[in-house]
Amino acid sequence: MTRGWRCPLALLSLVLAPLVAAGDAGAAAEGEEEPPKRWTNSTDLSLVLTDGNADAFTFGLKDTLEYRTPKSLARFRIDALRSDTSDDTYLLVEPGLTFEPGETLTVYTTSVVRPGAEPDVARYFAEGRYERDLSGKATWNTGASWDRNEDAGILNRYIVFGGVGHTWRSGDDFSFRTSYGMSATDREEDVPDPLKDRRFPGARLTSSLRDLWGKSTTYDNEFTFNVSLKDLSDYNAELVQSLAVSMSPTLSLKVSLQFLYSGEPALEDGDVLARVLLFDPDGIPGNGDEYFETVASEGTEITIAEDQFRKQALDTTFRMSLQITF
Repeated sequence: MTRGWRCPLALLSLVLAPLVAAGDAGAAAEGEEEPPKRWTNSTDLSLVLTDGNADAFTFGLKDTLEYRTPKSLARFRIDALRSDTSDDTYLLVEPGLTFEPGETLTVYTTSVVRPGAEPDVARYFAEGRYERDLSGKATWNTGASWDRNEDAGILNRYIVFGGVGHTWRSGDDFSFRTSYGMSATDREEDVPDPLKDRRFPGARLTSSLRDLWGKSTTYDNEFTFNVSLKDLSDYNAELVQSLAVSMSPTLSLKVSLQFLYSGEPALEDGDVLARVLLFDPDGIPGNGDEYFETVASEGTEITIAEDQFRKQALDTTFRMSLQITF
């Protein structure tokens, strides 16, 4: 896991470092007094561990680090979700026994095998973004992101983006911002797809809404849409909605619902299976008139070929976590 994060983190650092420095230098050149630095960090943690009859480990981490000045915002986000589960326990027959084809083995001893936990879900995301005010409520932004979603067939996806935005409303109780721009994507999928471009220019739309409900509940809505300009049917959309209920100045209980949608999901290799029944018209086995007939259920399952199919377009993730803010 550490090795996979080195390149994305280095890329995001290279994007953010000069931009933050340039923004601060620009403010100093205008003769403005440099405002005090304002760092904020929000961390969401979720953990599930089971052992014994069920062996499973699920870990979720979401962290947002922000640096604000009166005219700019630098933000770095990471999101990791990993779940390891074990296969069903089974009995293994002792080695060294011999028997003929068609014979049923009746005398044997067994040992219990409990497989260890192995990765079942692995999803990682990292993004760096810099945003600065223009005139009025207009803004400009740039940044880069990397993500991996093995279940969706995405091994590595790098996106560099930039554009302009608008702050429709900014306040402690309610804020809403949108941005529009261009992007460049380099995508590596588990199964190469001849109908999709690995690298392509794109258009990008994002929105961010925060609403304070009462004194202790905060609603957040984050939306991101990225589409290939070479193939408008090749797009990805993400919607994350969350509710955080404050229990203290630094601790909150948070629930979130994430939707990930792909216009052209990745390909997956799979077996072509058939359920069949064997028919023997004359009732005499082995005379050559036997035949199989496929059925919808029951019967015998046989593999007849291998083929490719597309994964599901929509992934949904529900989380309940503890949020730590400072």
